[in-house]
Amino acid sequence: MNSFFETGRKGKKARKRRIGLIGRSLRTVFNLALIMLVAALVFATGLYLHVIRNYEDRLDRRYPELIQDSSVYDAEGNKIGEFGARESRKTLGPGDFGRYLPRAVIAVEDRRFRDHLGFDPEGVGRAAWADLRAWEVHQGGSTITEQLMKNLYIPQTQRIEVSFWRRFTQAALAFAYEREHTKEEILTTYLNTVYFGNGGYGAETAARRYFGKSARDLNLSEAAALAGFLDAPSTYYAGVGAVSSESAEVSRDTVLRQMREQRMISETQMREAIATPLRFDPELPPQYPEYEPFIEKVRREVEEQLGPEALERGGLQIHTTLDPGMQRDAIERTDQVLYSPDDPAAAVVSVEPQSGAIRALAGQEGDFNLALDARRQPGSSFKPFVLATALRQGVSPETTYISQSLDVSFQENNYTIHNYDYVERGEISVSEATAESDNAVYVQLAADLGMENVVETAGELGISTPVEPYPATAIGGLGVGVSPLDMASAYATFAGGGIHREPFAIESIEHTSFGDSEAVYDHRIAGYRAMSGSEAAAASQVLRNVVEDGTATMFHDLDEEIGRPSAGKTGTTNDFADAWYVGYTPRLSTAVWVGYPESRRSMVGVHGIEEPNGETLPMDIWSLYMAEATAGQPQLDFPDADLERYRVLESGYAAAYPSYGIFSAGSNAFMLTPDGS
Repeated sequence: MNSFFETGRKGKKARKRRIGLIGRSLRTVFNLALIMLVAALVFATGLYLHVIRNYEDRLDRRYPELIQDSSVYDAEGNKIGEFGARESRKTLGPGDFGRYLPRAVIAVEDRRFRDHLGFDPEGVGRAAWADLRAWEVHQGGSTITEQLMKNLYIPQTQRIEVSFWRRFTQAALAFAYEREHTKEEILTTYLNTVYFGNGGYGAETAARRYFGKSARDLNLSEAAALAGFLDAPSTYYAGVGAVSSESAEVSRDTVLRQMREQRMISETQMREAIATPLRFDPELPPQYPEYEPFIEKVRREVEEQLGPEALERGGLQIHTTLDPGMQRDAIERTDQVLYSPDDPAAAVVSVEPQSGAIRALAGQEGDFNLALDARRQPGSSFKPFVLATALRQGVSPETTYISQSLDVSFQENNYTIHNYDYVERGEISVSEATAESDNAVYVQLAADLGMENVVETAGELGISTPVEPYPATAIGGLGVGVSPLDMASAYATFAGGGIHREPFAIESIEHTSFGDSEAVYDHRIAGYRAMSGSEAAAASQVLRNVVEDGTATMFHDLDEEIGRPSAGKTGTTNDFADAWYVGYTPRLSTAVWVGYPESRRSMVGVHGIEEPNGETLPMDIWSLYMAEATAGQPQLDFPDADLERYRVLESGYAAAYPSYGIFSAGSNAFMLTPDGS
């Protein structure tokens, strides 16, 4: 019996030892688990802080800066062009997505969006379990906020990778982002950021590319379809011309059922939407060929004023000076005159003298902008700059010279200057020489004035290309040539009372983002006085003689044709390769150039014209165009000129017999013998 009790006592002691061992083991496991948990929390916190530190300066912005398209508007507020961005997008503000789209997206992408803190533990758990069963990481379990973080902050090359680190980074960013933003801000940003397929980023662009309407106008069927495109953006739309898609309807119906399950819509609404045929009706890409030359000018001004990156970022609403009626008239009148496939090209530019605003800018050959980039010899249309130099020096237009052929020695080279058809008019005034476009007189006048002074005057009036102080320059024989825009701008200085205002195409620019807009540029009208008012009036009086009694009267009566007084000058180059007419009223200056863009090819024989000079094709266009461009404007006369205040240049008559040794600047020049128009 004693051994029995002894055995019992030993059993109890053994059990106590086992229980103590288990307890100690459990405590050890618990402590280790607690240590591991704390370590994991410390590690996770460290990783979280590491991630956030790299992005914290961007997370607190209400809305990110997203790439957007930019739009261009004419002076009447009509859209005339667009600068497409790398991601075609137009952002909207909260409340601008319509009644159904935000709910449809939440239903299909993140049903617990209103409840979680950026990442959804329930969704993460489901994804983790799926990963464990598959023994690989492939389930996303991403919330709307996490998807947004991926689109905003994860590099493009890493987005297709499914890894713990990328998933942790997204979750950490999402959690931090939710602390700084409301659910409305997050959903608004997501709807503006996400790619819907068919080249459309953001809900507004996608709605227009699929259904031809704004996101705010989508019906329930269309909104559900658009939300359904998010899972595979490139699989539901067959491309241009597709009117429907069976797979798109299946996806739409799935979204509608999810919306019904989540009580976002009624049973009746769901059935009606499912019964509605889904029809694609995309908004056609904007086509504005008639505005392309002007749009190019706008692009250059944006880059000049805001930097080249401004259009890359986009979101600009660019309001311009373009008069749409004038632009159409310029193109239509050009086509009316130059109607045959083999006809030369033309450029037409109109500038408002009182502001410098470009009201029309037309002329394009392929990708080449004739109005901006063509550098063509101006011929006799350059002579008014010599005239302006004379007036600025106080020289009277009544100064006389002998009109006769001249032999000129310049830098050890000999040149002959003569008028068209070798006409010699004898003693005539500068005013008469302008009306008759006399080459010999203008070369002599420029010699007396100093070619460097002529070059300076041309620049101050608005000629931006290099001009050399050579004898040929006086009659438009330039080394580089001039653009139609420069010519219209320079003549606008005469019409503007001697004040030159730089030509401009942009009135103002606003940057729009998420429904808010901010003015980023406003053009301020400014100018400088290149000539006195009296000098400009005298120049206009002399150029009025061209219209009333000079070369411009050969085939036209411009005052009768456009219904108001105008002034101007014709210009033609050797072999009739370039023909110009640049003229103006007190309110509008217009330059017209006609020629073959690819080379200095003669226009002889075009429309049967043996002498296609400035009085023919360019003036035909100018007259037809200006009659419509100035219709409705008040009829104004040019200011009277007081020519008595100018002195007659006594050396003028003697200068008919020069040695021309006074020309010394520049290098070897070439001498044109234009037709004198």
